[in-house]
Amino acid sequence: MNNTAEVLVVGGGVMGCAAAYHLAKLGTAVTLIEQFRIGHTMGSSHGPTRIIRLAYDGLDYVHLARESFHQWSDLQLESGTQLILKTGGLDLGSREAMYMDGILRTFDAAHVPYEILNQSEIAHRYPQFRLPEDVVGIYQADWSMLSADQCVATLASQAVVHGAKIIENEPVVKLHTSSTGVEVITRSNKYSAKKVVMAAGSWSAGILAQIGIELPLTVLKEQVSFFEARDPAQFQPVTLPLVIHHFPGTTSVGSVFPIHNHTGVKLMLDRVTPGVDPNNEDRTIDQARVDQLRNYAAKLLPGLTGRIIESVSCRYAMTPDEDFIIDAAGENGNVVVASPCSSHGFKFGVVIGAILAELVTNGATRYPIQRFRLDRPGLKGGTWQNKGAIPVFI
Repeated sequence: MNNTAEVLVVGGGVMGCAAAYHLAKLGTAVTLIEQFRIGHTMGSSHGPTRIIRLAYDGLDYVHLARESFHQWSDLQLESGTQLILKTGGLDLGSREAMYMDGILRTFDAAHVPYEILNQSEIAHRYPQFRLPEDVVGIYQADWSMLSADQCVATLASQAVVHGAKIIENEPVVKLHTSSTGVEVITRSNKYSAKKVVMAAGSWSAGILAQIGIELPLTVLKEQVSFFEARDPAQFQPVTLPLVIHHFPGTTSVGSVFPIHNHTGVKLMLDRVTPGVDPNNEDRTIDQARVDQLRNYAAKLLPGLTGRIIESVSCRYAMTPDEDFIIDAAGENGNVVVASPCSSHGFKFGVVIGAILAELVTNGATRYPIQRFRLDRPGLKGGTWQNKGAIPVFI
C-alpha cells in the first residue's frame, strides 16, 4: 500500500470527510485516516438528524450557513441521496434569553425574512407546545433537517468517487512535522504527506499537543432522547417545526426535532455536564439527566407519552468562546486545524470542508473565518464554562 499522499486528513467525522471530499474534487491526492469506522458512534457526527438554520448572532455565521445550504443541496444532487429536508423553525425564549436579540439584529442586517410570534400566536399555529406567557418565538422558514448519518456516509463515498483513499480502524498515535512535510504514525502504519488536516474533534487536542499546538478544549459527554408521541401525525415535519429553546442567563439550550429517520421525537438539553477525558470510552446514559429531560418534555410537549424509545450519547468539544477553530499552523502552515464544533458545527461541515481544501491548496480562503483563528483572544485565559444552569421549568 502506498502510504504517501499530498494531504492527510485525520478524523472521519463530518469535517474530515468534507475536507477529503473537497480536496479530492480539486484533484489532490488525499488520504483520510479514521481511528474507528466511518459513521461510528463515539464522537460528534452520528445520529439521524441535525439542524441547519440561519439563526445566528453574527453575519459571518449567516454567510457560512447560506453557503452550507447550497453545498448540501449540491451534494444531494450529485449523489442522488436525500440529505436535507425543509421544515421551518423557531427560536423560543423570553426577551431576557441569551442570543434572542442578537438573532434579530443579524436577521435584519442580513435581510433574512422572519416572523415574531407571541405565546398565543405560537399556540394557535403549533398547539403541540405548552409555553409560558412571556415566551416569544422567532420563526424562520429556511430551517431544515440534515440526515446526519447519511451526510457523513455520502461525503465519504463521494470523496472516494473523486479519488480519495479512506483508512479505517487506525488510531493516530504520533504526529511529526518538519519544513518539508508531515508524518502521521498510527498503531499499524506510517503515512507521510506535504500537509495534514487535523479534524479529530475531541481527540484533536491530544494529537496537536505533540507538536506544540495547545487547544483549550473542554469535552462534554452529551445525550439525546427520542420520545414516543400519542399521535405521531402531530409530530411530523409538516406539522411540527424545529425548535431551539433559549434560557435566560445560560448558553445551554433545549432542542426539539420532528419525527424523521426515527420513530420518536428527538429532544435534548445540552451543555449541562462537566468535562470528560476525550479518551474515556464510557457512553452509558445518565438516568438523572434522562429524568430531567423527561420532565422538560412533559411540560413543553404534553402530546408525548413520556416513554423514551431510545437515548444516545455523543461528544461536544467546546472552545472557551464556543466558536470553531479553523486555521493553519505548524511549520510553513503544513498543519490545518479544523473543528472543534463547539456543539453547533455539523450544519457547516460541508462548507468547512471547502474552506480546509482552500487553506491547504492556496494558503487562504474566500470565506469569512477571521473569528476562528488560533490566535484570537477568545481562546486565551481558560477553558469553556457554562454561563448558568438550565431552569427547573421552561
